[in-house]
Amino acid sequence: MQSKKFDKITRIGELPSRIYIILGLIMMGLNTILCVFVPSIDTAICGAVFIALYGIIALTIYFVFHHKLNVFRYEKYASDEQAGSVIYAFRNQLSLPYAVVNEKGKIITSNTAFSEALGISGAVFNLDINQACGINLDELIKISSEEKGQDSELPVIKSVMLQDIRRAEMAEFGGKKYRMECHSLSSKGKLYQMIVFFDITELYDVSLLYKNNLTAVGYIAVDNLDEIAQYVKVNYQNETRQVGITLREWAFKMGGILCEYENNKFIILFTQEMLSECIKNKFSILNEIHKIEISEANVQLTVSIGISTVGATLEEREHNAMIALDMALRRGGDQVALKNPQGTFYFGAKTKALQKRTRGQAKIICAKLSSLLENAPNVLVMGHRSPDFDCIGACIGITTLIRNTYADIDVKIVADTQNENFKACASRLIELAEYKDTFVDGVSALEYNNFGTLLIIVDANNFNILESPELARSAFTKVIIDHHIKKEEFEEEPALAYIDPSASSACELIAEMLEETLSPEASFKEEASIMMSGIMLDTKNFTRTVGMRTFAAALYLKNLGADTEYARTFFEEGFDEYLSASQFGSAAKIYRDNIAITSVADAGSNNARVVAAKAADKLLTIRNIRAAFALILVGSTVNISARSDGSINVQLILEQLGGGGHFDMAGAALADTTLEDAEAMLTAAIDNHFESIKAEKNENSNEN
Repeated sequence: MQSKKFDKITRIGELPSRIYIILGLIMMGLNTILCVFVPSIDTAICGAVFIALYGIIALTIYFVFHHKLNVFRYEKYASDEQAGSVIYAFRNQLSLPYAVVNEKGKIITSNTAFSEALGISGAVFNLDINQACGINLDELIKISSEEKGQDSELPVIKSVMLQDIRRAEMAEFGGKKYRMECHSLSSKGKLYQMIVFFDITELYDVSLLYKNNLTAVGYIAVDNLDEIAQYVKVNYQNETRQVGITLREWAFKMGGILCEYENNKFIILFTQEMLSECIKNKFSILNEIHKIEISEANVQLTVSIGISTVGATLEEREHNAMIALDMALRRGGDQVALKNPQGTFYFGAKTKALQKRTRGQAKIICAKLSSLLENAPNVLVMGHRSPDFDCIGACIGITTLIRNTYADIDVKIVADTQNENFKACASRLIELAEYKDTFVDGVSALEYNNFGTLLIIVDANNFNILESPELARSAFTKVIIDHHIKKEEFEEEPALAYIDPSASSACELIAEMLEETLSPEASFKEEASIMMSGIMLDTKNFTRTVGMRTFAAALYLKNLGADTEYARTFFEEGFDEYLSASQFGSAAKIYRDNIAITSVADAGSNNARVVAAKAADKLLTIRNIRAAFALILVGSTVNISARSDGSINVQLILEQLGGGGHFDMAGAALADTTLEDAEAMLTAAIDNHFESIKAEKNENSNEN
């Protein structure tokens, strides 16, 4: 109301001069009219009266309204001055620091609390906010905009837990930590940002204390003591005791609790703070265990560890720790699998996996599979795309097992029958009556996928590389039998997962299952020959990744009627493959003295990746070469095949590029990449691998 009154007074009190002129003209007009129509009136006297009247009215307007205007002007000035004083005092006495910056990040105004927080006694005007507080202004503005875009009816509750505050929302200066909020201001067409700082030092310290004292749960399993007992006739009780002592000393140093809940299996509880120390030293406990070996057998002991900090309760963390241990074992053992809120991370894997299977394990797997088959109306068997002999042999082997166990179950193999490898090894098999309608493509297989259908996946555990990923994701019940290292957790845990990276091949695993299932007099010459070719492929004719069980599986297949001479013919290469292989040889070069790298574009071979694998194998035969990498560009994807003589872990190298495999045989696929870029990424991964090994050795030597 006061504002409206003031505006009215202002409009009247500041009447322009023309209003006084108009008033004078009116008076003159009235004077003229009276003089004309009333002749008796004295003109001089009438004029004097109107002049006097004009003066009185004009003075009244001036004094009355101008006086009121000045009063209101004074009151407004006093009010503004008082408000300004209050605002100034409030700004400088406010304990909450704030600063207003322009578009360039320069401070245009701030309060005393902000200057004191920075430790600056003078003015901070025109100081760069990034230099003053280390603030990424653009990122802070972006985060603030995202938060304001949320539902306005729901308040944004900001947690001060370490994992909930993004880096751009945090500032640290003057020995304190602040969470920041950014608000946009507009003045005279210019945009400014008001940054308010909330002191969260105490809350941050409490959060850090909570985080550091959060209990991590771990499971530990000695990898190979039970297996050593089968083949080594020595007393290794001292070594077993030494493993327990070493683990207990490790737990004691961390202030943790270690308990042996089963023979050579332990559970450990310790704080997240100590877990961070373990991560920094890359779980040096693995190297401590390596020092324990059975001297008579010259066998190095290893352990697998699964640790979890995921879960609100100890029960949830214990469950996730068991899953992590399973991941470590399925990746070959001798490593730590750590599950935290950011994902699953792996440490170690510096030694080759020893064969860990027993005849009893194959029997258990067969029993579990049989229970699933009893409730399955039909079965689909599937391997990976571009199948090799091991994949095809595994599909045929598991089909043989099912048909001789449950003859009434309809079994289909999902495969690309036009693949060159399939034609090479299964040409005689598909002519047999029992295999006439066995093979279907990935699209047709979806028609056979019904409620209760059992899908058995062999020679792969990554659904993205299967012949039909859609089938794998939609199948009612899934079983996985594989010898490749498991890289990540399954979105949905299969009913049965038999993954053993210590096996030479999937055919080796299934041969053991057949031995537990088929009668001793059984004869399957064609099937056994194809399975034999799978073992021959993955062991490079029994020269690599071979254990006692590999030869036992080969002997069993031989007893089934496998013809090794016939299986050898599968490996004969076509002329186009020969030409492609020659290009790999001419493009080869040596890296870091003992690593061979070769890369070519697809030369038109029908099976480019197989050619690359063969090229890597060939390069490994060169004297003093310890690892070989063959890169081939197919379309816009660069496929990498890696081989090692066992002294270099190619698995860890290619895992940096999203690949994986085994210690001495691995692969990777880089989409939308050129050969030059892929080779640069590969050499960087190789350098990083060796730098990591060097740093670890230096740390160990410093500790000693």
